[in-house]
Amino acid sequence: MNLIDVDSIFLLIIDIQDKLIKKIENKDVLINSAVAAVDIFQHLKLPVLCSEQYPQGLGKTISQIDLLLEKEKVLKISKTSFSCYGSDENVKTINSLKKKQVIIVGIEAHICVLQTAFDLKKNGFEVFVLTDGVGSRSNRDSKLAIKRLSAVGVSLINLEMMIFELIRDSKHDMFKYITQKYVN
Repeated sequence: MNLIDVDSIFLLIIDIQDKLIKKIENKDVLINSAVAAVDIFQHLKLPVLCSEQYPQGLGKTISQIDLLLEKEKVLKISKTSFSCYGSDENVKTINSLKKKQVIIVGIEAHICVLQTAFDLKKNGFEVFVLTDGVGSRSNRDSKLAIKRLSAVGVSLINLEMMIFELIRDSKHDMFKYITQKYVN
């Protein structure tokens, strides 16, 4: 396991969509962490990728995130497989980023997040899951997913860990902005 490397990292937002988010137990914490992660990645000019599970039926990415994504013209992938790495087209898109570390936020922790993390890890990526940025309809399912991810060597991090690993030094240009906005 390594620390996050800004030269090797991208953010993957998984299926934080209108019809799904309403049923997620920790939705407020999840949304706040996901929005913060997107904002931080954009300010640091790091790549962000967003997936939508069958958007025709489950709706598009929630507006709090979608507005940030539109501002930077973030690439979106649609999927029907539960894993973001489950179709040739999406594999090509992810591999085109030429990054070997990924931070994952999204839903549901025990389905799409878990299957994506497993597939990415199996294919040579170093995977970090932002635990305050993932959730499920049931906290029991989310906790089981986190336990299983940890058991296979996925790095579990929270928002503050991500922040301080990305900026590394209080002299960083974005230190003041990020810490004043996101560190209590």
